[in-house]
Amino acid sequence: MRNPLLLSLALLGGCVSAADCASDWYSTGQRDGRLGAYQAQLYVSHCSGPVDTSRYDQGWQEGFAQRPRISAF
Repeated sequence: MRNPLLLSLALLGGCVSAADCASDWYSTGQRDGRLGAYQAQLYVSHCSGPVDTSRYDQGWQEGFAQRPRISAF
C-alpha cells in the first residue's frame, strides 16, 4: 500500500448515507473537516434535497482547525 491516506479518502468518498443528507450541514462539514475529507460536491451529487454548502464550508473550516498538528523536527 503506497499511500494509506489516499485509500482512506477514497473509501470515505463512498460513505454518503440518507442520514448525512438529512443532517445539519454545519455538523457534517465539521465532522468531515476533522477527518480532512472535503466532500461537499459528493453530497450535492448524492443527496436529493438541497445542500447548504456555505454552512458545510463553515463547519469544515472549524473541524479542519481542530485536527491535531504534527510539529516539525
